[in-house]
Amino acid sequence: MNKFKRTSMKQSSISKLIMVIVAPVLSVLLVVSCKPKYDEVSPKAGPVTEAVFASGSIEPKDAYILTSISDGFIVRSYVTENDLVKDGQLLFSLDNRQQNTQVKIAENNVVFAAINADHNSPQLQQIKAQIEAARAKKVTDSITLMRNEHLLVSNSVSKQDVDNARLNYESSVSNYNAALENYKINANKVKQDLVNTRSQLQNVQAGNQYFQLSAIGASKVYQIFKKQGDLVKRGDQVAQLGNPDSIVVNLDVDEGSIAKVHEGQKVLIELNTQKNKTLEAVISKIYPHFNETSQSYKVEARFVNYTEGLIPGTQLQANIITNKKENALLIPHVYVLQGNKVQVKRGDKIDTVGITTGIVSDEWIEVLSGVTAADKIVKLK
Repeated sequence: MNKFKRTSMKQSSISKLIMVIVAPVLSVLLVVSCKPKYDEVSPKAGPVTEAVFASGSIEPKDAYILTSISDGFIVRSYVTENDLVKDGQLLFSLDNRQQNTQVKIAENNVVFAAINADHNSPQLQQIKAQIEAARAKKVTDSITLMRNEHLLVSNSVSKQDVDNARLNYESSVSNYNAALENYKINANKVKQDLVNTRSQLQNVQAGNQYFQLSAIGASKVYQIFKKQGDLVKRGDQVAQLGNPDSIVVNLDVDEGSIAKVHEGQKVLIELNTQKNKTLEAVISKIYPHFNETSQSYKVEARFVNYTEGLIPGTQLQANIITNKKENALLIPHVYVLQGNKVQVKRGDKIDTVGITTGIVSDEWIEVLSGVTAADKIVKLK
């Protein structure tokens, strides 16, 4: 019995000892498990680049759209895409049979007008005959008047006869002058008709050229929208041409970034047709107007080196280098809190500190003030 009691007392003491030992261990574990976990980094010195992203496309600078100003079928196409053409070179011919009919009619009108305008034309000859008849009658009436006036002296005729002769003479003079004026009017009219018909011929002949589409200046054919046999209407686009030496990059920059973009800045470009290949360009022009449709500003850049195989219309992505430093104090983006603040570990204490930032890249932020390279910047895991 005493032995049993001693054993029980011994086990009870052991249990109490175990509880005493376990309790502090659990407290330590609870403290450790509740302690926040942090990632830690120190600001480092290094190069940083700030860039503005932009999308865009390649276009010829001096490009123009060849547009039809007549209706008709394309009966002949003389060029294909990528052809180099000279100024005035014929590119497309439209069906102009109806126009040729108008030209033929105008030519015939000129021929008839020229015949009528000739001084020996039947129309003018008829008026000349009327003039001659009026002149002859005027002479006859003049002689009759003079005779009656002489006879009146000897009372061989009455005064009434003389008055009648004078009236006849005056009427014939009036008729003669009217015939002369009629000739002048008709001669001027037929001459004017000839001028008008010649002008009409020139107009229809000029209209005939609208069925011939030619190049404006030395150009390269970039795109052809209508092929031989297609029907084109007035205002339809037939082809795009441009100066082959004036390929430019058109970029769309959002309004929040446009203030950082300036002429002369370097642009790194990746074409959709040439992935993983970087081409270099330089900003050459910034257009001042805002495009409501694209919600962006148009910026133009030119390639530093000529690159073969550039296709107008090719889409691209670009980074415009707006700022760069070789030795800046940097911390990763993820360590910067809203409002440009960071958490700094100082001993066992963590303080929230405001910083002044400079260049901002995709991964790094330049720190101008607020922390130093010796500080430990932390963030919760």
